[in-house]
Amino acid sequence: MRSRATLPVLLLALTAHAQGRVTPAPPLRDARQHHTATRLADGRVIVVGGRGLNGLSTLATCELYTPKKNTWSRCAPLAVARSHHAATALGDGRLLVTGGTTHESVEGQNRFVALASVEVYEPTKNAWTTVAPMRDARNGHTATLLLDDTVLVVGGAREQRQHLTSVERFDPKTNTWSPEQPLHVARWLHAAVRDSEGDVVVVGGRSNAAQQGKGPGVSIADVERFDPRTGAWQPLPPMSEPRQRTAVIAEPTDAGLIVIGGQTATSSTNYAEAFSPGLTEWAPFENHLSMSLSSHTGTRLPSGDLVVIGGEPPNEVDTTRVQRWLVASKQWCLAGELKTGRKQHTATLLEDGRVLVVGGTSSGLPEKSAELWSPTSGKCEEPPGLSMAW
Repeated sequence: MRSRATLPVLLLALTAHAQGRVTPAPPLRDARQHHTATRLADGRVIVVGGRGLNGLSTLATCELYTPKKNTWSRCAPLAVARSHHAATALGDGRLLVTGGTTHESVEGQNRFVALASVEVYEPTKNAWTTVAPMRDARNGHTATLLLDDTVLVVGGAREQRQHLTSVERFDPKTNTWSPEQPLHVARWLHAAVRDSEGDVVVVGGRSNAAQQGKGPGVSIADVERFDPRTGAWQPLPPMSEPRQRTAVIAEPTDAGLIVIGGQTATSSTNYAEAFSPGLTEWAPFENHLSMSLSSHTGTRLPSGDLVVIGGEPPNEVDTTRVQRWLVASKQWCLAGELKTGRKQHTATLLEDGRVLVVGGTSSGLPEKSAELWSPTSGKCEEPPGLSMAW
């Protein structure tokens, strides 16, 4: 096993053979964490809200990245500042922003309040419109575009300690909300993906369901699938271990999905596993990550490979490491190194196959830098550290 002291030397020596490279992008105007970054229909990326530098302020600011020019520009601000919200690109080209938290100071007491408010951005007009609010105020929820262009909003928390089972659907044609059947298990900070069949699979998260809302909750392994045609939730086999702040990626075929890393009940994990319909349990990857991670990002590339960027390893505040999973050879490879270690950032796939990495938390503070990751086709070099083979 290589010692950690040799890691910087190894990374420098292997840069020429890595399966990717990182180059700087212009910085954001505002440092931010717990924001969203979404690719619009015209190829630009819109970065919305988040928490600012002092850790208490929530941001109403919005920034647009144009890949062809490699530039940022201001966009119209939100009506309500927010962080821990969800942003969904609609089929008609607009952007839906739901919920989140906003900062309030009442009689000298600072607190974050969950939001039910909803705003829609029109890129051609550079304008936000406030539409009907959700039935439940929530943050740390998911909002997934369905095949019929409606949006399914799932779970979250009212004030962190009140985790939700409630589910509602937004119709962008009428700008209205309708209730759906609730989850079997209340959850917050979970992940959701639309599979190749059009169903929504909700994975893990944190839940205080057994504590009756009295505590911050614990990581859970529960998985559920929503069928938009029937409106019913079906419990799926649980993951091998509880996890939140994980990376979940949908398979392009067979309605399967992949889960990589995440925060467990006691620490974080390097475990990667996959599930497909017909299985009675999750199947482990041939090799797992070389280090345990949470609050990282996972992105599927046009080639079918996966790239995992940044995150929080055990006993460290963040990491600069980038790793790529080669589907053809079933192995993890070094794929460049961020200039700035970060977690709770966003990673957005651009039309040309690059990935835009934005903001997050670096050394405990909100970050304003942005970086671009590009795939390369050099020799695969195994990341230093343990990679458990199965």
